[in-house]
Amino acid sequence: MYLITIEGGDGSGKGIAARVVCDILEREKSFTAAVLTAEPRRKHPLGRSAINAVKEKKHTPEHEAKLFALDRLDHGLNWIMPKLHEGCAVVSDRNIHSSLVYQGVVGGIGVRNVALLNAGALVPDLCIWIDCDPEIAIKRIQSGSLRDASPGKTEYFETLDIQKTVRSGYQRVFSGDSLKNTPFESVEILGPINNNSSIENFTKELTRGVRKFLRARPVPRNTDLEDLDLGVIKRIIEWNSGQMKLPGFENETERSRIRTPWELTRDAEKTHLASISTEVADNIPRSIHSRSIYSVMSSIALISYADLNEIISAMGPSRAISKGHTNRVIRHFSSQGEWARISSTSRAESSHFRVTKTGSSIGAIMLVLSPLRSKIRLWRSRKPNTSYKHLISGLLSMGIEQDTFRRVSNRISLLYPSDGYPINDDHTSHVEDWWHGKITYESSD
Repeated sequence: MYLITIEGGDGSGKGIAARVVCDILEREKSFTAAVLTAEPRRKHPLGRSAINAVKEKKHTPEHEAKLFALDRLDHGLNWIMPKLHEGCAVVSDRNIHSSLVYQGVVGGIGVRNVALLNAGALVPDLCIWIDCDPEIAIKRIQSGSLRDASPGKTEYFETLDIQKTVRSGYQRVFSGDSLKNTPFESVEILGPINNNSSIENFTKELTRGVRKFLRARPVPRNTDLEDLDLGVIKRIIEWNSGQMKLPGFENETERSRIRTPWELTRDAEKTHLASISTEVADNIPRSIHSRSIYSVMSSIALISYADLNEIISAMGPSRAISKGHTNRVIRHFSSQGEWARISSTSRAESSHFRVTKTGSSIGAIMLVLSPLRSKIRLWRSRKPNTSYKHLISGLLSMGIEQDTFRRVSNRISLLYPSDGYPINDDHTSHVEDWWHGKITYESSD
């Protein structure tokens, strides 16, 4: 999902920072994995070519910059991008900004020229700038521990004068307008984070900055959130051995009529508003269409029975909310007992939650409507007394893009397989027919 790069001079502490950041991302549990990589790639032919060119000192800075750009392009498209599409967070020890500084500033060929050479590279979602006094950095480089950790490391840039130039190069790249009108001008920068003192302070500052970035939930630059979410949903459905059995939408084989999605949503809103007391109103959203309620209910509907960490994992990177808020919301619903319950076999320190039949239906509806959630909430705030039967027509009158209805239609096809839909790519009609219960679904037995 996110590409996070770590930048700074040699000996600044980038390797430590990369491992710390990976640990933070792993603890968040909203990514399928947090993976660590580095540039140039020492075990790949393209990366080795770039490293050898620097070590041999026989090539121009322009030639070196092209070799680094080739390694970066291949690395990004063939290794990093597939990880991002799987919902991973990728942490790279060095990336585009290293070339901008080492070849653009130190090599003297110009920052903009290097940026243009790398125009096809992935754009980092976040770049963390690690700053360190060059004299301290050189002592670290020359220490046995650091040298043992990188036995094949080139000596080319490991002089005090060059490291001073490198430091000023990062200051220039990160604080000026040298990247204006290039693909990398809007990369979010965290730093400079000073690594001259204790590892404890260094780790705290990194943790604070990364968590602030994650709380802001920026849109990923290199992946599509909808594709990520569909990937998570498909994997969970496969783990559940094929098509999900979603209560509330079976064919009308019983005497009583099956409630439609709009009727279930209407009743769910009434149930939720009745459950909110003044004591918990500040902690539990009043709107049934809040992001946290959609995240919790859609996730537990997918997996039926899970503990808190499993519910968070089922959210994937697209629907993730904080662990604390997830806990408050799911425990509120469990205390009401209408949509979820705490399993009687749960231990106090590890509660497991089981979705009810009604909760599964509501969660499935929320999973389908997720691409429209914010617009539905706006519609409901404007039309609090209008029947949910008119929701789709109301959204259409608001000028919702057809591509959004296509995304909803794709979710209906995934969760509620039916014969012949959508017809001629008429996704809006598909959504309307589903909303009003006019589709006959395939059996999941």
